[in-house]
Amino acid sequence: MKYLIDTNIIIYYLDGDTKAIEFIENNLLYCGISIITFLEVLSFAYTKKEETQIRDFLELFKIFEVDRKTTDIAIKTYKMKKIKIADNLIASTAKCYDLTLATRNVKDFRNIQLDILNFYDE
Repeated sequence: MKYLIDTNIIIYYLDGDTKAIEFIENNLLYCGISIITFLEVLSFAYTKKEETQIRDFLELFKIFEVDRKTTDIAIKTYKMKKIKIADNLIASTAKCYDLTLATRNVKDFRNIQLDILNFYDE
């Protein structure tokens, strides 16, 4: 595993964004998502058929659960920089498993010791 895909990249993919589609299709074997991303994406209002298709798509990724080690990293991170809980848990998952966070929302993760890839800037 090399990348943890942030929620915004999944949403761009589902919306048909070519950069997100290209990145995910070229790197799918090296990508995982946080259970938080799974939750955030499936929290939108979908038809039953859409939700089934999206759930099937998300299941293609390795899904990282939030465990005690990730939570401990999130606590330390929050004490250094106040960051939304969902973003903090996603960032902490990337840190815990030594993954690069693929996101377009770089500003949400500023001043956190974290490898970040914004392939939209390339």
